[in-house]
Amino acid sequence: MAVRMIRRIEHTTMTVRDLHRSVAFYTTLLGFRVDREMLLPESKLRIVFLELGGTGLELFGVEETRGEAVSDVNDVVGYKHICLLVDSVDREYERLSAAGVPFRVQPVNVQESVRIAFLKDPDGMDIELLQYLENE
Repeated sequence: MAVRMIRRIEHTTMTVRDLHRSVAFYTTLLGFRVDREMLLPESKLRIVFLELGGTGLELFGVEETRGEAVSDVNDVVGYKHICLLVDSVDREYERLSAAGVPFRVQPVNVQESVRIAFLKDPDGMDIELLQYLENE
């Protein structure tokens, strides 16, 4: 039997403009929980480790940010989005829209197998909501 060395994606990391605002967004609106925090004074870096469904999201907070590495188009190399599995894209769309969260793509079915929507986090990064559709 072959030994599997890579087991799963453990976490992804994003640098954010306002750490407190982003932590509030991801915990209050999206259901992540704060797992732990770390301060690296020599790097002027504060890290908040969030968790949802066994997967981690690290948010990097620095004193001053510069530039952006976010693109809404597919032919630009770089970060595209994280995807959150939900029970109902439409219910989450209504709930998050009512809370003032902007959406780039409203709920839509894709190839009759999934329903998706794309929202923007406080720094303009895409988050996909994904619902698998039952065979009818």
